[in-house]
Amino acid sequence: MRSRRPTGLPVRMPGLEIDRANIDLAKAQADTQSEAIGDRPFLERRRSRPVEQSWSEALDSLHRILLGFENGNKRHTETEGRFRAIFEEAPVGIFELGSDGRIVNLNGAMARILGYESSEAALAGSFAGSINFFASTPWGSYAAPSGTEDVRCFDLQLTCCEGKLKWVRCHVREIREKDQVLRYEGTAEDVTERKLLEIQTERLAYYDSLTGLPNRTLFRARLEAVLEKAWSNKRRVVLLLLQVDRFKIINDSLGQRFGDRLLQEIAKRLIATTGRDAIVARVAGAEFAVVLEHAGEVDAIEESAQKVMTALGAEYAFFGHSLNVFSNLGMSVFPKDGKDCETLINAADTAMCCAREDGLNSYRIFTDEMNDKVQEGLRVERGLRDAIANNELFLVYQPQVDSRTGRVTGLEALLRWNHPQWGLVLPNKFIGVAESSGLIVAIGEWVLRTACAQARKWQEAGLPPVPIAVNVSAIQFRQQGFSELVREVLRETGLRPEFLELELTESLLLSNADVMFSTIQDLKDMGVMLAIDDFGTGYSSLGYLRQFKVNRLKIARSFIQDVSVDPDDAAITTAIIEMARALNLAVLAEGVENEAQLSFLQSQQCHTIQGFYFSRPVAVEQIDEHLRSGFSQYPGPTSIQ
Repeated sequence: MRSRRPTGLPVRMPGLEIDRANIDLAKAQADTQSEAIGDRPFLERRRSRPVEQSWSEALDSLHRILLGFENGNKRHTETEGRFRAIFEEAPVGIFELGSDGRIVNLNGAMARILGYESSEAALAGSFAGSINFFASTPWGSYAAPSGTEDVRCFDLQLTCCEGKLKWVRCHVREIREKDQVLRYEGTAEDVTERKLLEIQTERLAYYDSLTGLPNRTLFRARLEAVLEKAWSNKRRVVLLLLQVDRFKIINDSLGQRFGDRLLQEIAKRLIATTGRDAIVARVAGAEFAVVLEHAGEVDAIEESAQKVMTALGAEYAFFGHSLNVFSNLGMSVFPKDGKDCETLINAADTAMCCAREDGLNSYRIFTDEMNDKVQEGLRVERGLRDAIANNELFLVYQPQVDSRTGRVTGLEALLRWNHPQWGLVLPNKFIGVAESSGLIVAIGEWVLRTACAQARKWQEAGLPPVPIAVNVSAIQFRQQGFSELVREVLRETGLRPEFLELELTESLLLSNADVMFSTIQDLKDMGVMLAIDDFGTGYSSLGYLRQFKVNRLKIARSFIQDVSVDPDDAAITTAIIEMARALNLAVLAEGVENEAQLSFLQSQQCHTIQGFYFSRPVAVEQIDEHLRSGFSQYPGPTSIQ
C-alpha cells in the first residue's frame, strides 16, 4: 500500500525531497525536546532565541562546573591533609617497604622507634633504608592471623641508628599486581620492654637461676627433640645422669655460699668437658644431666664418662676452702635402653643408683640386669605394702652384754619379715626399698610402738628393766613432728623415757644440722637416750658430738671384724674408745663373734658388747631367760637370725 504524500510545498535538496508539512512537524518535535531538557548547556536551541541568552546559560553552566571542580579539589586536599595528620601523628609506627623489604616511607612514630627525631630525618639518612625486614626470615615463614591471609605478624629485633637493640612487633600487608609484589605496607610497635620481660619469664621457667643451665622442664623438651631427630637419622644418643655425693653435708658444713659456687663450677666443668654440641642441664639440687647426640661405641661412651669424672674430681678451691668432690654417674643409650624420654631417663637413673652402690666416683652403663633389679625392687615394694596390712612384720631382740659380768644391759629391737611365700626376709633385702618408697615412715612408727610396748610388758612381768634400742631411719627422723610421736608412744605404752634409746647415723646428724638440733634437743629434754650407730663409717666429727650431746657411740662392725689381726682397724677402734672416754660417752662394740675380738676389746676397757659371740637376735619368748640370768657362761650363737 502506498503512503499518502503530505500536502504543502516541496523542498528540493540534492537527491531528496521533503515537503513543508514534514519540516514543520520536525521543528515542533525539536522544540518539545528542548523544553524538556531545560538549561543544560551546549544544546541546540531554536534559532528564534537570542544568542546572548544562550551564551549566558553556557557561562553559568561552566561556572557551576568550575565551582564543583574547585570544591572537589578542596575536599580532596582536606582529606589528604587529614590522612597525612593521622599518618604522622599515629601512636604506632607506619611504614612502606619496597619489594626488597627496605623502608621507603615511614611516619614519625616509626622514625622514633628507629632512633630518629622525625620521618624527614629518617628518610634523609641512609640508616632506615638499609634495614631489610625480611633479611633473616622469608616472608612466607611469618604467621598470618586467622582470616587475614595477606597480613603477616612477626617480632623483629632491630639495631637502631644509635646502636641500641629494640624488639618491634610488625603487621605487614603485601601489595601485588598480578603475580608481582609492588610494595609492603605495615605497622610497628616497640615491644622491647614486653619482650625482655617475656625473655626473663622464660628464663625463670626454663633455666636454672644459679647455674644458667636448662632446668628439668627444658631438658626433657630438648631431649625429646633430640630423640625424634636421632630416630629419623638412625643415630645413637647417650644420656648421662650425675649426682654429687653428700652435697648437702658440704653445703651445711661450709655454707650455702660455698655450695652455690661449687654447683656453678661443676656446671662450667661439665660444659667444658662435654663440648658445645652437648646438652647440659641441672635437673635437681646436686644432680646434672648431659645429652651426647653423636654417640660412638661402648669404649667411646666410657671414655666420655671417664673425662667427666676426672674433670669433676679435680680440686675445688674458693672462699678459703679447698676440697675434692665425689660423684656417681649413670648412662643409658638410645634406642637400646629406651625409645622415649621417660624410659631413657629411668634407665640412666637406675644405672646411677647401681654406680652409687659401687662406691664413690663410680659410673655404670645401664644393662638388662639392672632392669631386673628394678623390677625386683617393685616386687618387694608391693610385698611390703601387703606385709603392713597383713601383719607379716615382727621384731627380734639382740642382747647387749657387759662382758665382765655377763649381765644383759640392753636390747636392740631388729625388724624381720615373714613372707608367706618367700619365707624369712632380712632387713638388707627390704629396708632400702622401704626408704625409697616412703614406706619406712609407717614401718618405723610400728617398730617404735611395738618395741616400747614389749619393753613395758617385760617390766610389768617383773624382769630387770633395761633400755630398748630402736634404729631410726633418716627419712623417719626428718618427718615433721617426730619428737611429738615419740612423746605420744611413751605416754601410750607407759615406758619411761630413760628406757628408750634411739640409734641415729652420723650422716643423719650432719644433714640440716639446725633442724636436727631442734629435734634432738626435744628428745633430750624428754629424757630419751641417743646413740650413734656404726660410728666411724661416716664423717666423724668431734664438733657434732659436742653439739648434740649423744649418750653412746656404737663402733661399726666393719672395724671389729678384723680388729685382732689388722693394725689399722685396731688403731681406729682404740682411738674411738679413747675419744668416747675423753668425752664421757658410753661405748659399745657391735659384731663381736669370737674370743680374739672380745679379748682385744677388754684390753681397751670396752666392756659393753653386742654380737653373735653372746647371742644372735632372738624371739620375744627367749628374752625372759636372758634378762633373768644373763650370760654367766658365754653361750655362743643361737639359731634365730
